[in-house]
Amino acid sequence: MGVMDFVNWLDGLVWGPPIMILLLGTGIFLTILLKGIQVTRLGWALRYTFGKEGRKRRGEGDISPFQALMATLSGTVGIGNIAGVATAIYHGGPGALFWMWMTALFGMATRGSEGLLGVAFRDKLPDGTMIGGTFNALEKGLAEVKIPALARYLAATFMLIFAAFIGADAMKLGTGPAIGAWIIAILFLILAYYLARGHAMASLGKILAILFSTFAAIAAFGIGNMTQSNSLALGMKVAFHVPYWATGVGFAILTFLVTIGGIKRIGEFTGYFVPFMAIVYFIFAIGVWIKFAGQLPHAIALIFEDAFTGKAVAGGAIGTVIRWGVARGLFSNEAGLGTATMAHSAARTDNPARQGHVAMLGPLIDTLIICSLTGISIVATGAWKTGKTSTALTQEAFARAFGHLGEVMVIIGVIFFAYSTVITWNYYGRQNLMYLTKWITRDPKKFAKVYHPLHVGYNIFWVLFIYIGAVGGLESVWNFSDMMNGLMAIPNLLALILLYPVVKKYMDKFIQENP
Repeated sequence: MGVMDFVNWLDGLVWGPPIMILLLGTGIFLTILLKGIQVTRLGWALRYTFGKEGRKRRGEGDISPFQALMATLSGTVGIGNIAGVATAIYHGGPGALFWMWMTALFGMATRGSEGLLGVAFRDKLPDGTMIGGTFNALEKGLAEVKIPALARYLAATFMLIFAAFIGADAMKLGTGPAIGAWIIAILFLILAYYLARGHAMASLGKILAILFSTFAAIAAFGIGNMTQSNSLALGMKVAFHVPYWATGVGFAILTFLVTIGGIKRIGEFTGYFVPFMAIVYFIFAIGVWIKFAGQLPHAIALIFEDAFTGKAVAGGAIGTVIRWGVARGLFSNEAGLGTATMAHSAARTDNPARQGHVAMLGPLIDTLIICSLTGISIVATGAWKTGKTSTALTQEAFARAFGHLGEVMVIIGVIFFAYSTVITWNYYGRQNLMYLTKWITRDPKKFAKVYHPLHVGYNIFWVLFIYIGAVGGLESVWNFSDMMNGLMAIPNLLALILLYPVVKKYMDKFIQENP
């Protein structure tokens, strides 16, 4: 087994049963803790976010609460909403869409908590803009907050589950990879021990914060940059016969013009662009629904039936249906990965819980609405029976309604979604790099000196990789960045579990004051 084989194994493990148990378990835990906030407070959240209040200045921050939500949607509404949904249905049948909905429903509580913690533990950068995210929550939260025994034992249990799965896999690997797997399993056991005993929580918080930022900074250049530019370049080639290099150059320039302005310009841009691209894709998909209106009741019934029977999967494997639905759902909306904390921490707000209400709308829009547009179209048109997968399957569904124009519609969606994702992931990667630099320098004056050159240099480096992604083959990059993306979730979910008293305290008080 070579290096990439080991990476592929670790990628499969990261996105396997342990992370699904941890992600769904955390979502269910937070849903119970917050008394079903995604249902009971949905009306308030919608009225505030999309009303005048959501665009007003309240307290410190860089962008409006609405712009913060649009920025997170810009990062999550991507290829997963077109290719990811299709892949889930290809492997798991129509019922996989139902389990994507379930992950989004519980993910709303997770995302709301992430947004709250992002604001609660944010700091300022030398230029006066905010910096916040899982790294701040872990470093400051675990040092300042007394962690309850329930949180520590629950977090330790999840780490033991990881260790058990890795240990079981290690016995199936060759000598070299097995040694690496056993080392990882032992590290999880050590982490579980420290969590259960409550030892050195402040130091543990710093270590986990550094790990999260390292994983996120690397993942940004893969899943948030090169893979997206590659998909966009392919889409431009298929739909409009534009050479890969030309797309790479144009895409790099357009991205630089937005990202060099930091979160304020990104917030302004996504505040207009995300609603526009969502409406365009909505119109395309609704057109398919109208063409196949007679099949919609049967399609929806099949989704619910197959979710609990697995008849559409070979051998009726219900576990396969759930696995693919949960995995693609989590990949689509990123609830639990920790990315949203960075954008929401920049919101102009006077209360972390207020932004938490805004944040929980992300999975609703991304998965329950946009992914449903794709998924129901695939099932209603019968395209899911063709044996095609990924973007080709979604194109087949749209083509059955509009011919070649339908295929072009999907490509336009890919182009919009890929571009929006690159814009926001630039900010995510930058914030993590700034945190690591700030932590390494230790001296605020020294950090202030390197901040501006680092910001400019980072954006130049970013657009260079956009060009490389547009013209190069990326199979190994996909796997490696996918693995980094999944690894981000572990420290982030530990932060959500360990800091649940902070989430509950802010939410309970805010809801009491704002019924």
